Amino acid sequence: MQDSLALTIFAGVAVFVISQFFMKLVLDPVVALKEVLGEMSHFFLLHQAKITNAHGSTELHEGVKKLSAQILAKKEAIPCYKVFAWLLGLPKEASLIVAAKELNQISHHLMQNTPAPRGNSGLGSPVVIHKSMERIQKQTRIRVSYE
Repeated sequence: MQDSLALTIFAGVAVFVISQFFMKLVLDPVVALKEVLGEMSHFFLLHQAKITNAHGSTELHEGVKKLSAQILAKKEAIPCYKVFAWLLGLPKEASLIVAAKELNQISHHLMQNTPAPRGNSGLGSPVVIHKSMERIQKQTRIRVSYE
């Protein structure tokens, strides 16, 4: 009787510790990544007119750069990202990297009087920003415009 009680208590504590370990190590970082993706959607929808018209301010420029960095930082906090991305329906690692690059490009074009990057010399900043937003939406499966 005494052994079965001790074994039951030990099993209960072990299950609690393992579940907390999994929650803190995997689920909390996944939720944090999802929150950043939601913040990115919110940011683009809230400031859509200014962003798509390339009427950036320092605040918008810094906000887009911050989102780019946060996406990759939150992804790095998830161990075995490829496995958990597949299990939990998260964007692929390569997709997040493409989205971060596109965010940096948008950030660049939000600053006034910035030259067009090589290969886009004929395109204005609004067109480049719109194409980048489309790629972000496709790669991350989040809404960044009302279209």
